[in-house]
Amino acid sequence: MNRPAHRVLASTFAPALALALLGACASTDPYGPRSEVDRLVRRGEYVRAVELARERVDAEPGDAMRREEWRLASVALLLDEGRQLSFRDRDDEALAKFLAACALVPEVRQAVEWRESQLDKLANHWVTLAIEWHNKDELSKASECYEKALTYRPDDSRAKNGLGRVLVQLNYRRGMGEKYYKGGLEALADYWLDQAAHHFSATGKYDTENERASRRRAQADTLRADDRVLQAAEFEAQGQFGAARNEYRFATLFDPEHKAALEGLERTRKEEQAAELLRECERNILRRKFDDSAVALEKGEALTARQADAFAAQRERLHEARLQVDYEVARALEVDHQYEAAMAAYAAIVTSSHQGFFKDAIARRDTLDDLIKKASSLYERAQVESDSAAKAKLLEQVELVYPEYRDTQAQLRALRDPAASTPTPAVSGDTRD
Repeated sequence: MNRPAHRVLASTFAPALALALLGACASTDPYGPRSEVDRLVRRGEYVRAVELARERVDAEPGDAMRREEWRLASVALLLDEGRQLSFRDRDDEALAKFLAACALVPEVRQAVEWRESQLDKLANHWVTLAIEWHNKDELSKASECYEKALTYRPDDSRAKNGLGRVLVQLNYRRGMGEKYYKGGLEALADYWLDQAAHHFSATGKYDTENERASRRRAQADTLRADDRVLQAAEFEAQGQFGAARNEYRFATLFDPEHKAALEGLERTRKEEQAAELLRECERNILRRKFDDSAVALEKGEALTARQADAFAAQRERLHEARLQVDYEVARALEVDHQYEAAMAAYAAIVTSSHQGFFKDAIARRDTLDDLIKKASSLYERAQVESDSAAKAKLLEQVELVYPEYRDTQAQLRALRDPAASTPTPAVSGDTRD
């Protein structure tokens, strides 16, 4: 709603509301004296009026007049709060106040006017925002805003027209082709109804009592919706869920109660969300954020009914990515001569692999096992060898096979430089422990 309309309502609010409430009260006590609650409402002391009315209801719960006073005072307070919120552009909160007021006293014209005025304001706001996004070529954001406007005013022609144009452009950009694009633009005439519907509508403008024309118009709308649903089903079968959802949305613009269109709209909404989660999983795999990928997969699999194979393939890819990281860790251990740890890591990879193998993990595991056994055999022979030269030769073979096997390097240093392994005696006056 625009500001001038708000100001008109605001300037007449207190007196008009008081008169409306007096009129409502008159139905219960046309000749009774003006109550204190009524006087408080007239002075705009709405909070105090509600408090006083509540106290009187609590004191006399069976008195219908007291309950009516409380009801009307509550409406006055709700409307005043709604006005203040609306003036501060807290529009959804304001609408909630006006809806609550209408629910309490639907017969009060002021409540209905403010509710309708607020609905207009919200619809205008979202249409204006949608047009701004549309002009900036931000089609997805424009679509969301047009949809939002239609939640407040489902018959807003600006929102319906704008949404239709956005959907056609989105489908065009998804690769539907120039021919489809032009055909969609032509179908926008008279809110995207076919030529027959246009003529039936024109008939109704000049002959308002022509029920036959109205029925034909409804029939044409349903047929148009059916065509869109068929097109949407083809896109959906091809996995083009965004394009399919746009077509289903088109169908609901022709026939808001079209069962197949509504079901398809909800179904493709979930599939679009699932597809986005699939892409999120892919991005996280590339970043090696595997836990986040797993979460995205679980959420997406719970939503999808048509992308099960894609999710299964992505889950396998995630598993392979995890194995790749484990493989890199095993290779690092091997290069660092931590053969036992590396062999265990390769064995775990082979066990975890769904195919029973991963790259050359089996070969590396078995090679390391052979090296460890060979190093162990040579080492044991060296320990029982009494000849220093022969022992050193055996240990050098161990070092060649497994450089960091046990204390091989320490024993070799001792054999090559016996003096280095002999403790240096403490000199006189040495204060070290």
